[in-house]
Amino acid sequence: MLSHSGGWRNWRNNRETALTSDFEPGSRFSYSGEGYFFLQRVVEKLTGKGLMRLTRERVLDPLGMRSSGFLWRPDLDAAIAPPHSNRGQPADSFHARMAKGYLALATELGKPIDDWATGDAEKALARVDANVPVLPNFLLPNAAASLLTTARDYGTFVRWLLGAGPVQGGRAVLDRMMVQRSTINDALGWGSGIGLEQADGRRFLWHWGDNQGYKNFVVAEPAAGTAMVIFTNGNAGQRVYERVIRARTGVDHPAFLWL
Repeated sequence: MLSHSGGWRNWRNNRETALTSDFEPGSRFSYSGEGYFFLQRVVEKLTGKGLMRLTRERVLDPLGMRSSGFLWRPDLDAAIAPPHSNRGQPADSFHARMAKGYLALATELGKPIDDWATGDAEKALARVDANVPVLPNFLLPNAAASLLTTARDYGTFVRWLLGAGPVQGGRAVLDRMMVQRSTINDALGWGSGIGLEQADGRRFLWHWGDNQGYKNFVVAEPAAGTAMVIFTNGNAGQRVYERVIRARTGVDHPAFLWL
């Protein structure tokens, strides 16, 4: 699942679509957000903690990522850039709208939202919006799709992976992540949680964000200890981050063509 070679498709969007495998697990690459949501369930089962509590304790608080979380909360409003169409028209945030319903319900039930696990979210979804199918693509928090963060906070996380900052241990994690587990083409592959790229005799790691109204990209060159994090809040944002990254790295990255 970490290398997107589990055989699952990206997401199911209606109740009639069955969860099936398209190929033998481990035999090839096929991006699956739902596969990552499955891992979320596994981690919650093994640790006895929900995603929000676990990531706050193990990542966000130790690294000082105070403007980050997997579910909207009121104090994040000051840092949130609302989504826009490719023509600059403001768009509705499904995440914020649904999260407000979850938070209100958590108060009613008397169970802090940070202590919710996936099962709690599944039970609550029908009360928040009965028209939304109870499927991973619509559930919050979501390890594959619901992270709210800033370029500064996410840059802090990337710096930690590269071995910088006061908290130790990131580079050892990155070394394990960068072992290639599946192949996309001659230039691209996937490790454990990150894309891998060979370009101009250099090795990069990368990932992208592609949700309605938000287009983001992170690229790093571990050997040089450098990285770039670019977030945009418009549907045409890919054109922006590609230009900036080409100009700063001097590389026309193969990942752009694949996307």
